Amino acid sequence: MARYSTQHKQQTRARILDAADRLIKGRGIEAATVQDVMREAGLTVGGFYAHFPSKEALAQETLIAGVERSFSELTAGLEDLDDRAFLRAIIRRYLRQVEDADLASACPMTLLLPEVARADDAFRMAFATRTARLITGVAPRFPGEDEHAKRETAVATFAALAGAVSFARAAATPRARRRITEATERLLADALHL
Repeated sequence: MARYSTQHKQQTRARILDAADRLIKGRGIEAATVQDVMREAGLTVGGFYAHFPSKEALAQETLIAGVERSFSELTAGLEDLDDRAFLRAIIRRYLRQVEDADLASACPMTLLLPEVARADDAFRMAFATRTARLITGVAPRFPGEDEHAKRETAVATFAALAGAVSFARAAATPRARRRITEATERLLADALHL
């Protein structure tokens, strides 16, 4: 029996995570079956357990990987901007995802935070640790008297953004969605002195 290389296993795992990300965003965790995920990835169901111990483990890893990918895309190319321009850009970029009707570019936090709340303590801690690391990376760009204040401001900003996007997606009309995102952008710009 031939063994696969470590690189092949990593590539296969990444295909499974990408497929799970698409299906979970589109259908929700419950409706995205292991069989559907593996089919979407172009793989057989039998290979699933070589990569994940359970559907729950897949969903959790998919959520964390999706948040990390979303955050990386959110901040890509903004490194050379001054702090105020950087903050304006991430606010606009984050709110722009409301316009994506198929949710392909949706930050998983705007869709799946209730799943985190229902998860066990170990997963909630893993999620908190990984998202805290992402926020800590950009916190120095936020206004505040000291490191703690900057981090608190960053946390509040991302909480407001995720909430606004979730709220706007539930709005019945494009006009209502625009009102929610524009009001959030104005409020954050005022609060952050942008």
